[in-house]
Amino acid sequence: MRPLATVWQVALREFKERGRSRAYLLTTAATVLLVLGVIVVPQMLGGGTDQFEVGLLGEGGGAIVERATQLGTASDDPGAEPSISISTISYENREEAESDLAAGGIDAVLVADSEVISETGGFAGNTLVDLLQGGAAATKLEEILAGGDGEAARVVELMTSHPLTATSLSGDDPADDTRELVAYAGLLLLYMAILLYGNWILSGVTEEKTNRVVEVLLSGLRPWQLLGGKILGIGFLGMAQFAGTIVLGLIALQAVGEIAIPAIGTTTLAHLLIWFILGFLLYAVMFGAAGSLVSRTEDAQTIAFPMSLVAVAGFFVSISALDDPSGAPAVIGTFVPIVAPFVVPVRAALQSIPWWQYAASVVLTMASIIGMVFVAGRIYKGALLRFGGRITLREAWRGAVE
Repeated sequence: MRPLATVWQVALREFKERGRSRAYLLTTAATVLLVLGVIVVPQMLGGGTDQFEVGLLGEGGGAIVERATQLGTASDDPGAEPSISISTISYENREEAESDLAAGGIDAVLVADSEVISETGGFAGNTLVDLLQGGAAATKLEEILAGGDGEAARVVELMTSHPLTATSLSGDDPADDTRELVAYAGLLLLYMAILLYGNWILSGVTEEKTNRVVEVLLSGLRPWQLLGGKILGIGFLGMAQFAGTIVLGLIALQAVGEIAIPAIGTTTLAHLLIWFILGFLLYAVMFGAAGSLVSRTEDAQTIAFPMSLVAVAGFFVSISALDDPSGAPAVIGTFVPIVAPFVVPVRAALQSIPWWQYAASVVLTMASIIGMVFVAGRIYKGALLRFGGRITLREAWRGAVE
């Protein structure tokens, strides 16, 4: 059988055996219940009334607030506590209103019936601004209908548009907020996947070594084939669970309608997917090699600590990249393969990375994966049949040529 076909056979074995194990089924069920509980239970319990205060400048804002309140409570059950409440306060000049807004005394400012001001763009989905946009559209629609001019096209336009010019004191672009949210969500998912499923791979390698199953497997397999197959098999299984949980969570969010899910462009999604795969492969090989260095399951977490620490460091560098995607930590992290999977997708989502840096980072990370496969294969070979305690990297490296 060809070497790569053998790797695939090992991967299928891992996928089937572990996929029907009680531990996998229980963790999958627990994860699904946890996600649904976090999303659905608060909706069932109800969150009370959301209180907002809006500053008014000029004429016309009061009617918009009234319509916005009606829109926000349109789905409330009769007699139930209103889901939102919007109070107003009038101002004589814009400077005073913006000062109170910046200080947190009010949540937004309506300038007549033409502009809404918020303190900052924040993450996508500003509930109050959306309500005020709907209230402005409703008031303008009433004016058209009262005029009886029958401009159907104008009615449709207003019903599907945002009549108010949305500005913020910070000058944030709403598109930047969406990109930032997507970037943060992507790196958080990668971080979780690396720690969770990297430890799966490590535990799987250690478990077979502890049970001496590996001695039987190596009678017909080369060590690198066994390592590669385990990484692919457990990795596919973990990613299937991970992807299924995410899809279920998105469906639940859409069903309860509590959080607006931002639209993700195909380019941004492609960046996230590419670096998710590269990052997972790089760390999976490291975790697999580390698992062969210990002979007891209790020691597995100790050997995983250094790699978990590196992943934590990469996560914090990526947080820095969110604040300053062109800063020195972000640029340096772009060219460090064990950090790049966290940093590059953030910079790409924020459109703050030159193409040559992106290309160089991909090449360096792929080269590191290939090099890590070679190094991990040798460590795996030298450590896999050594029992009785923890093995040092030096002993494993030398043991591969004995």
